[in-house]
Amino acid sequence: MAKERVTPKILIVDDEPVVRNVCQLSLEKRGYHVETVENGSRALELLKKGDIDIVFTDIKMPIIDGLELLDTIKRDFPHVEVVIMTGYATIEGAIDAMKKGAYDFILKPIKPDQIRLVTKKCVEKIQLSEENRTLRLANQKLQELQEMKDKFLAITSHELRTPVSHLKGYLGILGDEIYDQLSESDKKQCIQVLNNAVQELEDIVARMHNLSQIENGKHSNELDLVDVNKIIEKIVEDYRIISRQRNQSIKFSKTIDPLSIVVDPKQIKCMVSELIQNAIKFTPDGGEVLVTTKIEGEYCIISVKDNGVGVESSKLGKIFEKFYEAQDSKYHSSSKSSFMGGGLGLGLPSVRAMAVANGGGVKVKSEQGKGSEFSVYLPLEKNGK
Repeated sequence: MAKERVTPKILIVDDEPVVRNVCQLSLEKRGYHVETVENGSRALELLKKGDIDIVFTDIKMPIIDGLELLDTIKRDFPHVEVVIMTGYATIEGAIDAMKKGAYDFILKPIKPDQIRLVTKKCVEKIQLSEENRTLRLANQKLQELQEMKDKFLAITSHELRTPVSHLKGYLGILGDEIYDQLSESDKKQCIQVLNNAVQELEDIVARMHNLSQIENGKHSNELDLVDVNKIIEKIVEDYRIISRQRNQSIKFSKTIDPLSIVVDPKQIKCMVSELIQNAIKFTPDGGEVLVTTKIEGEYCIISVKDNGVGVESSKLGKIFEKFYEAQDSKYHSSSKSSFMGGGLGLGLPSVRAMAVANGGGVKVKSEQGKGSEFSVYLPLEKNGK
């Protein structure tokens, strides 16, 4: 039964006009919406419209009999409840119908009180089924949230452990008498490690804060007229150093040069960097990453394509959720470049949030085992093109 419709819609199927009229009048007096048809073929036509909740059908009818109609309904419209109307001579057929999934059967001649009572019970069953379905969905969502929380805690713990361990270890050295015996070079290295650890912690906090600000509309875009191609060329060049360690190639292809739009340049850098970093991490050694820019319709499109591991189709709808990681958290790595290395699960959500904040969006195409392509869409008209 459709959730938004309070009153269920009932279909009466019988080749006898008197039976149809008695059923219709009996139920309409109780406020039910009732349709009547004379055979199974007409019944299926109405069922295909998708707004029938309960079907009362005779067993013996021309063209399509009641049992055949029941089989079709249970196969194609499983949410619809079916009640069989039968005479004493076909009582065995009614029992067979119950075994095939009919909710109940009533005997002819039809009595108004009888059909009303069966309808009332049928409606209660439908409502209970809907409530159970809602509860199942809510429970499933709670389980997903719990799993996401557990994964987030595991990943966050891992991400924080490295800089905290460095802080703890090197602060211990600073507080020990051995520090005075270190060379100036070693002392500088200690300070550098501590600074790096603090920077890592600041980055983690900043990424969480920035994403929250953008999603809540509290982040102010610092708009400027920029050449997107120049920004991307610099980013690609920076990541070539990392990709060479994995024997990967990163290429940049542009169809229009220059490609100038009004946008927040910092956010362009963040979006492209996140997507390239993702592509490197989820592409095996020796793989390829291709970055492209083009204009399509009213949008500037920045795409990052790889021939890596791809994403399972069942996970595509979740990869833009905060703290979600497609790989198992037990394989998590803090590395920003190693194969299947992980992060906080904020990269793709941040990309989408920044794209939306600039009036655009993100699309993804992916096939497991063949690679992924993420495309950022930024509107041209808004940017004064």
